[in-house]
Amino acid sequence: MRSTRLLAVLLTLAAGTATALPAAAAPARTQHLDLPTPTGRLAVGVTDLHLTDPSRPDPWSPAPAARELMVRAWYPAIAVTPRARYTDDTISTTVAAHLNGVIGGGVSPFLDRVRPHARQDAPVFGAGWPVLLYSQGRGGMRVLSTSLAEDLASHGYVVLSVDHTYDAAAVRFPDGRVVRGNRPEIPTEEQRAEELRVRVADLRTTLDQAVTTPRFRGRLDVTKIGALGHSMGGATAAETMRADPRFRAGLNLDGGFWNGAANHGVPGPFLLLSTAAPDYPTFTAWKANHRAWGRHFALTGASHYSATDLSLFPDISGARALLHDRPAVFTALFGDLFGPRATQINRTYSRAFFHQHLHGIPSPLLNAPSPDYPEQTLRWSHP
Repeated sequence: MRSTRLLAVLLTLAAGTATALPAAAAPARTQHLDLPTPTGRLAVGVTDLHLTDPSRPDPWSPAPAARELMVRAWYPAIAVTPRARYTDDTISTTVAAHLNGVIGGGVSPFLDRVRPHARQDAPVFGAGWPVLLYSQGRGGMRVLSTSLAEDLASHGYVVLSVDHTYDAAAVRFPDGRVVRGNRPEIPTEEQRAEELRVRVADLRTTLDQAVTTPRFRGRLDVTKIGALGHSMGGATAAETMRADPRFRAGLNLDGGFWNGAANHGVPGPFLLLSTAAPDYPTFTAWKANHRAWGRHFALTGASHYSATDLSLFPDISGARALLHDRPAVFTALFGDLFGPRATQINRTYSRAFFHQHLHGIPSPLLNAPSPDYPEQTLRWSHP
């Protein structure tokens, strides 16, 4: 998978340069960061759902327990509540620790100064909204999809971003428990296959239970359901479509494909948005076997993390200053493409895709290169 290969590259780069920065260096940091403004006409609300599936024993829990999930939901809302926090202190510390592990230290927790636009627990506006299930990459967390999710919600989608418990780096539950990830850094093929099966089941559980929660009961259009994800979450989106016909369209944000999708394609419209690196072998296999509508766009200057909020954080985290003499590490983490521009492009293509395949609104953007987005290259299309 792409994420495993990138992790090895990052660790190699960091190991070779970890002593380049004096331990006492204190980078200048911006005071706060407003996430890019959602482009739709609707206000956005956000809430967290605590879900338990008693029919599924958790395969990764140290003690016998039912599978338990935290899910963040963004949705069209009535803006009568305060703006939400980006995340809690535990997750902020975890993200800072991840960056420190790559760049050799110097990053303090900073997510408390990142400001989303969604209103916390705001009332849902209207009804009949399509539903998008979002799966994170290995070790990722639900908050890192905020910029994309807020934008989709502002255009009339309910986005459910899943923390895959024991896969996510850290998950805080309402009773205060913090569950840390326990998956191996470099999994075997058997472990990865198990992880994918669990992830697919997590998305299906989330869909089953979200539609019956008091907040969303009667508000969702369950005939218009899509899946998307970053890195291994992209593979999860593809396999979820293969496993569950309720999912009508899927989007992979720079992830590989698993044996099912690679060898047999996906039974519905599917979009791959990748970096401009050479195609991963499973990209080629998927293209050879996919028979439904399909496109692959590659984004010049993007990193693997450009599809997440991480690309917006080089200044507020202090990482840009810390990596001023290590451009290879900076580029591997944040890319050469300006973070807000990468976010704009990913938002635009994601929105066009789901508008076309869930609402039936054709988009010429998906059929040819666009002069408005010269960084984006159409590498493959079918039909």
